[in-house]
Amino acid sequence: MIPKIAILGDFNPNHFTLHALNDTTRSVQKKLNREIQFDWIATDIFDAKTVFEKHKYLGLWIAPGSPYRDMENVLNAVQFTRENNIPTFGNCGGFQHMIIEFARNVCNIENADHEETNPDAKDSLIKKLSCSLRGEQENLKIIDKNSFLYRTINQDTIIGKYNCSYGISEKYVDILKGRGLSLTSISEDGHYRSFEIQSHPFFVGTLFQPALTSTENQPNPMIVEFVKKSLDRI
Repeated sequence: MIPKIAILGDFNPNHFTLHALNDTTRSVQKKLNREIQFDWIATDIFDAKTVFEKHKYLGLWIAPGSPYRDMENVLNAVQFTRENNIPTFGNCGGFQHMIIEFARNVCNIENADHEETNPDAKDSLIKKLSCSLRGEQENLKIIDKNSFLYRTINQDTIIGKYNCSYGISEKYVDILKGRGLSLTSISEDGHYRSFEIQSHPFFVGTLFQPALTSTENQPNPMIVEFVKKSLDRI
């Protein structure tokens, strides 16, 4: 049986970043010399129990492309994979919604929300960046040497490429860290760009999009590591 990984997102053929993600799924299979089935499942039809218990998907990759058609479905999927130790990798919008889910269900910030979809939210965990990162890249410092990110990249810095305008609100960083979220990389101007839960088999979010720094022969190592952790569930 071919192993399967779910891609949670609303595919739009006009978004080059999603084509880059698809390209990376092929390069990872080549890198690992293994056939893997990557299936896009739209946010408005995604049901975690069906996906992971009935259809036996091994991991969840939350694609860029927010606002999603069904934000609550995305948050429910993240909660399910976090609580059931299913490898989860979120980029850009995925990063943002993983933060919101963690804030609501672990930090008890019931009104945690996204400024893009709810500008009047009481607790905007995800806020509009002072400078848009659409089409930009940054040199990031890896600040947690115990992280999956550092152990996988095995260097002190990493290049992050973006296509977004929203990021984590520093106002809530201490609360998130206090409940077990490890912030793992920081930009030169002091903003956090990735996180993980180190007690989880693989629960990693990056505001940058690793698929944008992948090549046909060298897929981004974090994507490769996510796929390996998913395959470990076989």
